[in-house]
Amino acid sequence: MRILLCVQNYKPAYSFGGTVGNAIALSEGLAKLGHCVSVVTSTVIERNKTPSWRNWTETIAGVNVYYLGSWLTFRKASLNPSVFAFAKAHLAQFDAIHIIGLYDFLGIAIASFAKRYNIPYSVEPSGMLIPIVQSLQLKRIYHQLFGARLLAAARAIVVTSKIEWDDAIKFGIPLEKLQLRPNGVDLSEYQHLPPKGKFRQKWGLSLQDPLILWLGRIEKKKNIEQLLVALSNVVDLKWQLAIIGPTESELYLGGLRNLSRQLGISKLTHFLPAVYGDEKLSAYVDADIFLLVSIHENWGNTVQEAIAAGVPVLVTNTCGVSQAVKDRGGLVVEQNIDAISDGIRNLLTDVELYQSYKAQLPALSASLSWDELVKQMAEIFYSWK
Repeated sequence: MRILLCVQNYKPAYSFGGTVGNAIALSEGLAKLGHCVSVVTSTVIERNKTPSWRNWTETIAGVNVYYLGSWLTFRKASLNPSVFAFAKAHLAQFDAIHIIGLYDFLGIAIASFAKRYNIPYSVEPSGMLIPIVQSLQLKRIYHQLFGARLLAAARAIVVTSKIEWDDAIKFGIPLEKLQLRPNGVDLSEYQHLPPKGKFRQKWGLSLQDPLILWLGRIEKKKNIEQLLVALSNVVDLKWQLAIIGPTESELYLGGLRNLSRQLGISKLTHFLPAVYGDEKLSAYVDADIFLLVSIHENWGNTVQEAIAAGVPVLVTNTCGVSQAVKDRGGLVVEQNIDAISDGIRNLLTDVELYQSYKAQLPALSASLSWDELVKQMAEIFYSWK
């Protein structure tokens, strides 16, 4: 099949989070299955850097990637006027289109032309159906003007978890349109891990004390404030915390630093810049526990990455990935300070519990591979023929 993926940010825009990794895994996975795959995306690749207004095309891992010049950027979104010329020149050749994410100009334009050319398309909201935390009014206006029509004309809405499924029902998506497909992890990246201790040595972390790791985009919905308060309740234990990732708000990051000082844990808490590739793998290898306690998370790709690297996890039940983790590979707890504190204490002090979770990680990570999930997406596209 000739398949087009539409996503606002693509390789190498890793700092924009899970949608980029998902788009890469799906496009390259479908290409490996023998499909002719293209990606249309923007030139917004780095945070806080003006993107190119020029268009260019690359072939990456067997995928044709069309980077469309970007204007009037806002966070990771942009206006891409050349999408109209792209659609007129190329869209009619595709058998199926998959749009990843909401709140961007590209998806709206591609969906509009798909309807004109009678090409079926699916939408993967990536946790964006229900407005959460920031720009709430703007997101509601988007849905009134564009989002509702984009979703109504889609052949399928792909959700990643029971949490996102429930969001879709609440939003008004018809049950017959919903397709449940979790996110996966590329296990080939974890076959040859870096040596232990490399990350700790680079950043001056203790080689003896347990390392608790949080990794992702540093933003309000990730609920890092509650995590810091929960950790302040277990200062009688030995631990150190690394919070790693990019942020769109230095003000918010500064607030987290101030909170760690107020809680008396600033010497135990290390705020580190975003890491990718081998350095990210090194962070996982050196971690003893990985935490994700978001206010709302449709899935949680970093949890899967930690599991693939052999790190037991603690996840709140507000994260979609909790359905895969519960009772195998880590703890799933309620999203409140006491539950998070108790969970951390259990993982740090109950050696038998910790080792039992660690022993389950290889089988759990194998079940989270992208391989079968990519085939599932291909079957969805085949069903439209």
